[in-house]
Amino acid sequence: MNSRSAVILAVALLFASGLVQAHSPIVHATSTNVSSVSISPTRTCCSTPNTPYTSGQFFRVNINASILSGQYVQGFDVRINYTNPSIVLQATGINYSNNIFASHQNSGPVVECIDGISQISNAAGCSGEIIGQVHFAESLLGPALPSPISGTLFTITFQVAGQGDSVFAFDRADVTNPNPDPNDPQLTHFTFIPVLEEAGIFGNQGVTAFFNYQPVDPSISVSLLNGPGNPVSFDASDSFVAGNSSMSFKLYSWSFGDGSQITNTTSPVLSHVFSRPGNYTVSLVVTDLKNQIGGLARQVIVLPALGSLDLIVEDHSGNPQRGNVLVQLFNSSSSALFANKTVNGVGEVLFHRLTPGSYYLTFSGDGVVTMSIVEKVTPGWTTMDTIYVSLLTPPPNYGGLIYAGSILTAVAIVGAVFVYQKRKASRAAKAHGRGTAIGKMKSSEKKNR
Repeated sequence: MNSRSAVILAVALLFASGLVQAHSPIVHATSTNVSSVSISPTRTCCSTPNTPYTSGQFFRVNINASILSGQYVQGFDVRINYTNPSIVLQATGINYSNNIFASHQNSGPVVECIDGISQISNAAGCSGEIIGQVHFAESLLGPALPSPISGTLFTITFQVAGQGDSVFAFDRADVTNPNPDPNDPQLTHFTFIPVLEEAGIFGNQGVTAFFNYQPVDPSISVSLLNGPGNPVSFDASDSFVAGNSSMSFKLYSWSFGDGSQITNTTSPVLSHVFSRPGNYTVSLVVTDLKNQIGGLARQVIVLPALGSLDLIVEDHSGNPQRGNVLVQLFNSSSSALFANKTVNGVGEVLFHRLTPGSYYLTFSGDGVVTMSIVEKVTPGWTTMDTIYVSLLTPPPNYGGLIYAGSILTAVAIVGAVFVYQKRKASRAAKAHGRGTAIGKMKSSEKKNR
């Protein structure tokens, strides 16, 4: 992951500014037993069923979310990549007026970027982004929305620039779930909801090949896992012929980029098992009934069946603890130490390649009260959380009082010396006066004699 990012939503979502590259694994396609985000419609080609869009025309695609029961939604941060910008398509606008937060006054965009240019005056969040990206993040400042939730996150308007195709794929799809701190309900842990992602495509010329993919069993993890028993499902049923919506396909040819043989099928859906983690270029060639062909290649990321922890450590006022907290990780509540790290300069600590399960963590260091928590690690997923530590109350500082006391004591001593000297001088003067008087009396007596 590149830095933990930027938005944890004004209240706590601003993962923007390109600061979160790998918070959520990139996976695609929908399922009925996990939450998802998706492009709708999945395929776009025509203003009418058989009339492809031409240069200068506009169309819209929606970015939708379906969040299952048991979650709350405080905000989201989504970035879409589209291919062939300015050649086939050009993104021209973002609309969120009727999205899932529309009825809530205490909400609003915190990031709104098209091709790296902010659409919000004096707003950050687009630095480092490139042409061909649409990035939108919004937070809800009031109470979070309870699930189930199904609706639009935002809508993108595109203008057609030429002929060809353009894939709409998720570069990021983070949906935040706020959880109250068990030790202080006023504090909130923001975590990401695991979601599947379903890409989409535009095409206005000839045969357009397209496929989505997801784990066959996404309830294990929304990430693509390697190894036996974790097959990946590929679905090419959204391939189409622009200008001929009734045309069907007689052959689907797949190359999975892992050294296996090309697979030819008459069905648009099949599964494949990758033997090890890696980035694979999966290619599809489709043939219609007129022997016209179209092709598409997409990168498929296959992750090991391991997980990660990404934790931010703050005090109860929300101030990051910078380099002063030691985090120790145990496999369970036992005393067997598995790993330990010190938080970095932004208060973050990461543990990678963890076997799925529950982990016991302790937090200790100068100036903080030692505490412990339990975190769950999911296969192929980065579990993110904010941990709040209590600060030790510093001992009373008596230095000022001691200093003042020392000054007062010194003044008192000087004063006492001064009084003593004055009294001593007074006594000496009196004694001298008495001596002078006696001497005069004796001198007078001698004269009288």
